[in-house]
Amino acid sequence: MSINSFLGLMNANGGMSYANHFVVQILEKSGNPAEGDAFEFLCDEAQLPNIQAATGTIEGRYTGEGQVNYPHTRVFTEVQLGFQCDAQMTPLKYLNDWYGSIFGETPYQTAGTYSDVPSDTFAQNRTNKLKLPESYCKTVKITKTEIGPDSVDGKRPSISYLLERAWPFAIDAVPLQFGSTLVTKVTCQLYYTRHTIIHNDIKFAA
Repeated sequence: MSINSFLGLMNANGGMSYANHFVVQILEKSGNPAEGDAFEFLCDEAQLPNIQAATGTIEGRYTGEGQVNYPHTRVFTEVQLGFQCDAQMTPLKYLNDWYGSIFGETPYQTAGTYSDVPSDTFAQNRTNKLKLPESYCKTVKITKTEIGPDSVDGKRPSISYLLERAWPFAIDAVPLQFGSTLVTKVTCQLYYTRHTIIHNDIKFAA
């Protein structure tokens, strides 16, 4: 294939896709994005989920085939999301609230200083009351976007994944370090029941 043919093919399909164009939304039961548009702008790491099947093996079939693999179950693995934090630590607070809702816990709220927390606030022997999944599972929408002039905000969705009945099973440690000027970042790991894939046809401006 000549370079001109390659460029013509790429132009016909809207150019190359770049990994830094995507949108992540955590949808509440109302269907509205969590924290308004904050998560969309602060999420800087995500993955389009993998597709995998659990398989079995048949040995020594009478047809003479030595080994035949066959699928029997769809497997949905965990995903990781990363968020840059604003000064309000919005992503971390939201994730703490979401994780706490699984066990019926709510982070203590203060007026803004660590000295406001009473010494007897946190009992040593707390009883966790595990909630039903319907109360804490949410839908996570991950959309791969492409830049272009013919859509809102110049973003054209090419493919979307709806992660159904998602919930956080881990919030990773947030590193803090003197001498660092990096933006604070939090990552979380999510399990989900299944995902639905939406293929979007991109329309190109003339």
